Amino acid sequence: MLTNKAYDVLSKLQRWLPALGVFYLALSKIWGFPLGGELNDTVMAEAALLAATLEVSSARYFREEAAEHA
Repeated sequence: MLTNKAYDVLSKLQRWLPALGVFYLALSKIWGFPLGGELNDTVMAEAALLAATLEVSSARYFREEAAEHA
């Protein structure tokens, strides 16, 4: 299980990754930066995996909390 601080940091990262991916994609179209679509797709895949990881961690935390208070 993640510590609270680690969870908070990863949660913020998970929210920012899609924005950064779209930002680079837009810049790649405007300024001709390389691999805009590929980089954006990779960042979105990472954000989805991170979201799933955080969901599992959260579910474990609440399950353990419920067991402690039962």
